[in-house]
Amino acid sequence: MKILLVTRDSVYGRYLAAGLWDAGAVDRVVLETGRPPWRFYWRKFRRVGPVNAAVTESTVEDHELPLGFGTSVIRAETLARLPFGFLNLHTGWLPDYRGVKAEFWRLFEGQGRPAGWTLHFMTPRLDEGDIVLQGAVAPTGENPAQLRALLLEDAIPALAAFCHTLRREGLSRVDRRRQEGGRYFTTPTWREWRAYRQGHRLVSETP
Repeated sequence: MKILLVTRDSVYGRYLAAGLWDAGAVDRVVLETGRPPWRFYWRKFRRVGPVNAAVTESTVEDHELPLGFGTSVIRAETLARLPFGFLNLHTGWLPDYRGVKAEFWRLFEGQGRPAGWTLHFMTPRLDEGDIVLQGAVAPTGENPAQLRALLLEDAIPALAAFCHTLRREGLSRVDRRRQEGGRYFTTPTWREWRAYRQGHRLVSETP
């Protein structure tokens, strides 16, 4: 089995790709450079009933297991054609933070739920597939962008080890945990951003 990394052409995607490639954990990398129209995001990131509707530009070969991060959404019929499925790295703790901007919502809510990343199988419904790997970090004052970087830094060694195991032993040794419950989040409004910034400033200014 070979591992194909599919990721958006962004600083985070390139950082993940470089880390996994340097560790010898992936056999091929595909960077998505196109941007979907705004209607795609509106459909994808609704709080209720998000459904995977778009198609990535990559071509997955029969012997490859794709691992995605920040990709376009995959159609249900595409998922059904993949012999090994499609793994997705989500920079949020599932099932508590499904959807987008998981780092923002974790910081917005403060304590109570883990800040972490999750590797899970894709399904036609966004961020609802079986969990195979998770890692938690302890935020220490980061903003959402810094927290995402911290999560990727934490995830890369664990993902690299997981990929080496997959290539050696296949999917038969992978433990899959079904998700129960969960919440969806969408892009924050400007009011929510302002409330977060005010709250963050008050916390940082507290003696």
